[in-house]
Amino acid sequence: MNNNPFANGSVIFTQSGYYAREFQKRTHGGMVGINVGIPVPVGVFPFSGHKQSFFGDLHCLGKDGVRFYTESKCVTSRWFDEEEAKREKVDSWDGTI
Repeated sequence: MNNNPFANGSVIFTQSGYYAREFQKRTHGGMVGINVGIPVPVGVFPFSGHKQSFFGDLHCLGKDGVRFYTESKCVTSRWFDEEEAKREKVDSWDGTI
């Protein structure tokens, strides 16, 4: 995944906090989802990802746009309690691929 020339976003679905943290640190994606899909870009998120996925002059808006031109990651995560994790998993639903 990190060898791809584009790096808009990346997602992992796991019950392991260890693998979630490792993925969060190691992925090159500009938007990172943990147990959720990639967050929709709104004003506080970059408009595009890193590498060749980037479009425009600045990654961020407002004050963040002038903060040392560093690449930041927006990480969204969701965790389940043990009872919820035991329930039947949904693989896909109508209208998805």
